[in-house]
Amino acid sequence: MACKMPPDIINTDTSGDLSVSEGENATLWCKATGHPTPRIVWKREDGQSIVLRKGPREYTEVETYNGTNLHFWRLDRRQMGAYLCIASNDVPPAVSKRIALNVNFAPVIKVPSQLLGTPSNTDVQLECYVEAFPNTINYWTRHMGEMLLNGSKYIIREDRSGYKIYMWLIIRSFTESDEGTYNCISTNSLGKAEGTMRLYGK
Repeated sequence: MACKMPPDIINTDTSGDLSVSEGENATLWCKATGHPTPRIVWKREDGQSIVLRKGPREYTEVETYNGTNLHFWRLDRRQMGAYLCIASNDVPPAVSKRIALNVNFAPVIKVPSQLLGTPSNTDVQLECYVEAFPNTINYWTRHMGEMLLNGSKYIIREDRSGYKIYMWLIIRSFTESDEGTYNCISTNSLGKAEGTMRLYGK
C-alpha cells in the first residue's frame, strides 16, 4: 500500500511576486509534491473573483481556478492583486503560497466637474480621480503653474485604495480672485497626467 503524504509546495518551481506592464501577458505557476498527487487551486487573497480575458473585449470571472498554471492574456489593472496557490490531496493539512501580481501603468485622470460656478464667500471643493501604479506624486496648480499648498486658504486631501487615488482641493471663502483654471496633476515612473477645471463666480 502506497504511503500517503500531505502536499508540499515546491518553492523553486513556483512563481515569485511578479510585476508586469498593463497589456502584457503573464503566467503564475505553482507545483507541489505529495501522495496522492495534489490538486492546485487558485484564489484571490481579497476574496474577489479572478478576472480572465477571453477575447479583446470579453472577460469571464471565476471564484477559483484549477490547474498549476494561471494565465493572463493582455493584463488589465483590475487583475492586479495577491493570489493564493492552494495545494491539497485529502491528506491534511492543505498548504498555500501567496503570490503578488502588480500591473504597472501610467496615471489616468478623470475630472467629474470641469466647470464650476460658486457663490462668493463659500467653500468650494474640486475633485479628481486618478488610476495609476506604481505609486504617484499628486499635486494641484492654478493659472501659470503656481503650486497650491495646504494652509488657511487651501485644504488638500487624497485617499488611496489600491491603484485608485481620490484627490480633493477645498478653496476656503471663494472670492473673485479665486476664479480661473485649476489643475490636478499625477505623476509616476511611467508617465504624467493632468486634469483641468475652471472656476467662476456666480
